[in-house]
Amino acid sequence: MLRYFSFRTLLIIGFALVALTPSAALVQLRYGLAGLTIKAQQQQNQASDWSNAVQQSQEQALHLERASRQLLILPEATFLNAAHAAKARLETAQHIFSQSHNPLLMQSSEGIHQLLAQITPTAKIKKAQANALFSQLSEQLKKQDRLIEQQLAEQRRQWLEEVSSKQKQVDMLAILSPVAALSLAILMAVMFSWPIGQLKRQITQLAQGQRGQSWHLAGPADLQGLAKSLAELDLRLVQLEAQKAQFFRHVSHELKTPLAVIHEASSLLQEEVLGSLNTQQKEISAMVQSNVHTLRQRVDALLAHDAGRWLSAELVIAPLALEVFLEQRLQQWRILLSKKLLTIHQSGPATQSYADHAKLGIILDNLLLNAIRFSPPHGEINIRFGQTGQQSWLEIQDQGPGVDSQDSEFIFEPFHCGPAPEGESAGSGIGLTMARSFAQLMHGDVELIPSPAGACFRLHWQLQGHS
Repeated sequence: MLRYFSFRTLLIIGFALVALTPSAALVQLRYGLAGLTIKAQQQQNQASDWSNAVQQSQEQALHLERASRQLLILPEATFLNAAHAAKARLETAQHIFSQSHNPLLMQSSEGIHQLLAQITPTAKIKKAQANALFSQLSEQLKKQDRLIEQQLAEQRRQWLEEVSSKQKQVDMLAILSPVAALSLAILMAVMFSWPIGQLKRQITQLAQGQRGQSWHLAGPADLQGLAKSLAELDLRLVQLEAQKAQFFRHVSHELKTPLAVIHEASSLLQEEVLGSLNTQQKEISAMVQSNVHTLRQRVDALLAHDAGRWLSAELVIAPLALEVFLEQRLQQWRILLSKKLLTIHQSGPATQSYADHAKLGIILDNLLLNAIRFSPPHGEINIRFGQTGQQSWLEIQDQGPGVDSQDSEFIFEPFHCGPAPEGESAGSGIGLTMARSFAQLMHGDVELIPSPAGACFRLHWQLQGHS
């Protein structure tokens, strides 16, 4: 459903829903209070009408009784007309109760009407009968008065209960309205942030070298459009890396084959297989062979750097015992260490770390090779390692001439070659670049740190195995 709306549209809808939730509660409260006000006004008017009616009934009952008694003493038309008029006004006053839709008041009014039907203003009615009828009428009117008070009290009680109930609703709305608005806001935030977070994770994985991901996204239309563009970019990167891998293979063959031929030819000349050489010819032959060897090293380093950087960027994190791993890497350099009579000093606790074994091995090989090449004969190489927080670290320090201050800013640049050690050819200029690239892939770095003597390189990387 979200795919039919843009992020902006969904954001507007979300804000509208969050704003409408308390607004709807306020509207409901307004109509509820208006209903209570109208009902209170109606009850007030009804109470006034009932009070006036019962008061008028009692007054007309007194007029009826007075006129009837006067008629018994002196049968004149004036008293007869007054009695009939009082009776008619009494019946009219009781008419409001007959139409009140209140069963008790309707029953009371019906009883009074029955009594009035028995009271006939005439001089022939007996005094005892008249006394009994008027006594019953007076009693019925008193009962009606008490009944009205009870009904009005009951109505007030019911109204107060409704007011109390409405107050509880108001209190509940005061609590639920912000809770509902906050819940809705959180829901909308989750609905928006989840696809964004998913997209962010996939972009991070894409940057780390993971290719061919599924870019299907359940989210707004514009985010789906972005995911589609990233899917096309992912596919394009896969194609480019395949083309680059193929290019590396072709370059490797096209460059290494003629270099191998030149190297073999120069070796034959150097060994005087085709005839003896004079001194100048030997120097030229040695120069050719040396430069072929250097060029081949440069080509191998370039291919290894680019292949390692682009084709093997995905990390394979696994646990390792740092001290044991370091000892295994040193075994490969024992011949060079023995040749220069170098001593290795290691210091650090037995540390359980996590890293990409292949990339960490390449980093250590490059740092160790630099330390061996620049160390003087009978020198020492100090290796320190340990953990700080969520990072492992390792330092390799030699006793060589160190790094010139002018070169320290450029030693990690590709193909930057500093002064070569005495008696050795210049390096490829790619080893430290590869070391830093692989360290950064493991969320770490390789740095040149200040040292009183020689050069000291510090490697650190994130313990990703804990996450």
